[in-house]
Order: sequence, then structure tokens, then C-alpha cells
Amino acid sequence: MAKRRQPREERPKVKLNFSQQKSEFLFILSFYEKHRTKAILVLILMMASNSLSLAFPGVIGRLLDSIQEKAVTDHVWQIVGFLMGLFAVQAVTNYFTSVSMATITENVLAKLRTKLFHHILHLPMSFFGEKRVGELMSRVSSDVTQIQETFTFTVMQMLRQGIFLVGGVTFIVIRSVRLTMPVLLTLPILIVIAIVFGRRLRKLSTKIQDVLAGATTIVEETFQAIESVKSYTNENYEYERYGSRISEYVVLAVKGARLRSIFFSFIMFAVFGGIAGVLSYGVFLVHNNELKFGDLVSFILYSFFVASALGTFAELFGQIQRTLGASVRVREILSEKPENTEASAHVRTLRNIRVDSVLFRYPGRPDIPALDHVSMTIREGERVAFVGESGAGKSTTAALLQKFYEPDEGTIYYDNIPSFELSLHDVRSNIGIVPQDIVLFGSTIEDNIRYGNVDATAEQVWDAARLANAADFIRQFPEKMQTLVGERGVKLSGGQRQRIAIARAILKNPPILILDEATSSLDSQSEYLIQEALENLMKGRTTIIIAHRLSTIRRCDTIFVFSQGKVIEQGSHDQLLSKSDSLYARLCELQFGKELRSPASAVPMSEALS
Repeated sequence: MAKRRQPREERPKVKLNFSQQKSEFLFILSFYEKHRTKAILVLILMMASNSLSLAFPGVIGRLLDSIQEKAVTDHVWQIVGFLMGLFAVQAVTNYFTSVSMATITENVLAKLRTKLFHHILHLPMSFFGEKRVGELMSRVSSDVTQIQETFTFTVMQMLRQGIFLVGGVTFIVIRSVRLTMPVLLTLPILIVIAIVFGRRLRKLSTKIQDVLAGATTIVEETFQAIESVKSYTNENYEYERYGSRISEYVVLAVKGARLRSIFFSFIMFAVFGGIAGVLSYGVFLVHNNELKFGDLVSFILYSFFVASALGTFAELFGQIQRTLGASVRVREILSEKPENTEASAHVRTLRNIRVDSVLFRYPGRPDIPALDHVSMTIREGERVAFVGESGAGKSTTAALLQKFYEPDEGTIYYDNIPSFELSLHDVRSNIGIVPQDIVLFGSTIEDNIRYGNVDATAEQVWDAARLANAADFIRQFPEKMQTLVGERGVKLSGGQRQRIAIARAILKNPPILILDEATSSLDSQSEYLIQEALENLMKGRTTIIIAHRLSTIRRCDTIFVFSQGKVIEQGSHDQLLSKSDSLYARLCELQFGKELRSPASAVPMSEALS
């Protein structure tokens, strides 16, 4: 079997100049505003503690000079006591600063995670139509974790190594200007090289994050559609897709590791090679009594501080660059304009709907109208149906009625109020929907039913289950309402999942219902019982039925026939069948044969299903 190639997804490359890097860094720091005073105090204390480490080479030098001056007895215990006290203070301070900074950062990043999740939840459906679930998961998990690691560890390390670098250079100048000059001359060269490598690492890090997000997306989509994967025996295809993306990630990750290793190795060679040369020169100065032996040792130790700081900066700088790339992705999402889903002070009850010449194109398909100047009126308590071929505009109309999207032209009215004057909460709180493709949460049956009304009592949940003909099969489970339904409801049958969804809609008790072929997955007996429950539920409610099986809509007041984004026919079942050239009549003939061409053959739904 030939290997199918996965088309490569191109993402815009993130290129940040210094001003943009500063902006991203300040964006992350803005989340620390609430903890600013405590964070500053912790950082000052940490810097003071790390500065004490710079005393260690000087103390060692004094100890060695004492040996040469034969004053060991007088000084050794003082020096040892000083060092032990120094280490004790540092140990306590480091523990306090590390725990305090970790606590601050964890709280800050928790705030960022929840803000990002809250923001994504409130973004419009057009956003989710263009983004893949795995990519959004990567933004919430991987990118925020990248920021978390940097501010928990990397920033503190940068400050620590910065102190060692500045302090080390200062002290080696104090110890010997003649020895310091070769070291200082090499620093500008190393800094320039660090900047060049840092830019390359930043670009590469952004590519790595994008590829990893793509791999996460494949995993997410595969697991969500696992039944289809297994049904079509495409396990190997998904494996190849994921393997291809992971291989690309490995190539980039190894390239990044190679760059960091080259830079680190060069820095180590340049710095320690330089120290070796300076050391040789220092030995010559000591031999000529131009430099004390203790000062030479102190100089060497301070040089190691400088070398270690420079070597560590390569990795830390790369980590910072990766974090800035992650920040860009997070900030892109936070810059998207969210919907306003706040509840109004007085929630309206809406029952009448009027669609006035609505034209709509999906953002991802701007050249093709999904709805082409559709008009219709749905009165209070009426039962209407949307029929037509797949892609005709039925589900799109239902989506616009729920304000998932806004029309490009035309207006939708609720009780003669334009939809743009109503809040999203006003509209959506009045509409209950039972979709054909049932998606349940992976928690308990009770949680899934209660989703229709999170404040409902246990008794109300059971009442809704009884009306949906779900109570009997729920009682058969040992845990009853506390039975876990599994990911997307995989532990339940299709019919059981639909009855849970119907119970959820019943519990919401909305004045407007949208039923997307709500009985399509049930056996005949269950369909009959649930249809009776739906008949009772639909009484007094405005009901829209998106129908694929025409036998379920004969008693609707009005049937709207869609074709290519337009409503081309409307009327009752009998009125539409009486027109021999109507699309509805042809659809009925295709499904049921010529016996339904006669209006007299229309019978009540309960009789048709029995």
C-alpha cells in the first residue's frame, strides 16, 4: 500500500525585533502586577544572597595567603566560621526565595491559564471554525508550561548568572588589571556571537513549537474520531501522519540542540582556553613576586564564575527566546475579540422568529454563500421543519438562529426585536437543541443531564430522564445516575446518548426547541416512546425540526424546503405534496415511494411509527 503524504501546514513565522521582545516580556510581567511588591522583595533578597557567593574566591585567596605568611592558626578558624555562616545564610535565603518565587509564579500562571481558557470559551464560532482543537490545547498547555518553566527557573538563573558575570568581572579587575585585559577583550566578541546564535535559536524554537502543536492536533483529532479510524482501518495512516510530524519535530529539535551545543562548546573552549593562557601568565607574575599566590587563585575562581555565567547564558537565552515565541501564540489568542455572553439584568422570553432576507458566508469560505437571502416566519407555538439535501443551509440557519454567527446581510428578529439588539445570553437561554451528532462529556450521566440546568435538583434530573425515556436504562446501571459515560459518551449506545441529550433539553425547558433529527438513532419501540415525550414537550413551544427522515414531519405547521442556500418551497405536508413538480414531493417519493404522493395518505406520526 502506497504511503499517503500528509500535506504540510504552513504557519506564519514569528519574527521579533528587540521592541517586540520587550513588549512580549512586559506582557508576561503584567500578570505579576498583583504580586509586584512581594516579587521585587524576593528578587532583591535573592540577588543579595547570590552576591555573597562572590566573597568565596576572595576568602579562599586570603586563606592561601595565610599559609604563605605562616598565620594559619590565627585565621583558619575565623575563615572557616565565616564560610559556614555564609553558606548557612545562603541556604536559608535560597530556600525562602525559591519557594516564594515558585508560589508567586504558580499563582500567576494559574491566572494566565484560566484567563486564556475563559477567553477561548467566549470566542465566536468563526474562531473555532478556523482553529483546530489540538492547536488550542497546545496553546493552553504547552505554551503556558513553557512560560511557567522560564519564570520559575530561568529568570532566577539569569539574574544569578548576571550577578556572577558582573561581580566576577569587577573582582578580577580589582585583583589584577594586567590579567584582566585579555579576558575583557574577548567578552565583546563572545557577546556578539551570543546575539547571533540567540536569533537563530529563537526562530528555530518557534518552528519547533509549531510542529509540536501540529503533532498534538493529530493526536487530539485521531482520538476524537477513533471509531472512524478503526472502522476504516486507518490506524497505520494516522500512525504515519503522527510519525511524520514527530520526525519533523525531531529533526528541528536535534538541529536546535546542535546549535546550542556548538555555541556552548565554543564558549567553553574560548573562555577556558583564555583562562589557561591567563593562568600561565599569572604563574609568571607570581614567580616574579608581582602578584600574590592568593590573588592568583582568587582571580582564577572569579574567572570560572565569569566563564560559567557565559556558558549558562547560551541555554538560558535560548529558553527565554522559546518563551517569547510561546507568548506570541498566547497573545494572538487573547487579542481575538470575544463574545459578550453576560446575562442581562432581565432575561427576555422569546417565542417568535422572523428571518428577513439573510445572506451569510462562512468566514473560511467567503466566495460561497451558505444562505442566499433566506426569509421565513416562525410563530409562537408553531412546529416547523427544515428539509433539503445535505449542505442546503438547514444547519446553517439553525446556527444563525442561535447567534453562533452574524448575518452578512439581512436581519433576524425575535419577537420583532432585531437580533443585534439582544444579548447572546438572551437568545441562547431561550433555545434548547438536541443535535443529531450527540457529544457527551466524559463525566456521569447526572452531570450530562444537569448540563441543561446546572441548578436543577436530583428530582428534576430524574423527571427529565423519565420524560426522555432514559430512566429505565439508567436504573439498570449499578451506579445509576453516577455512571461514567466515558469520553464523548463512548460507554453508551447511540440511542442512549440521544435520550440523555433529550433529557438535557427537557431539563432546560426552553420556549424554542431545535431538534436535529432527534430520534434518528433509536429503535422503533424507543422512537415511539420518545416521540410521545417530544410531542408533550413541543406543546406550547416554538419548535424547529431539521429533518432527514420525512416521516417525522408530516404534522408540522410549515415545512421549509432548502436548496443551495435558498428556501425554494414552503407549506404544509399536504400543500407541498399536492404540487407534482415540487422538490418536497420528489424527496418523499424517493424515500417512501408513490404511496405518499397522495395527501390523503398523511397519517398522524404516532400511527406512522406504530
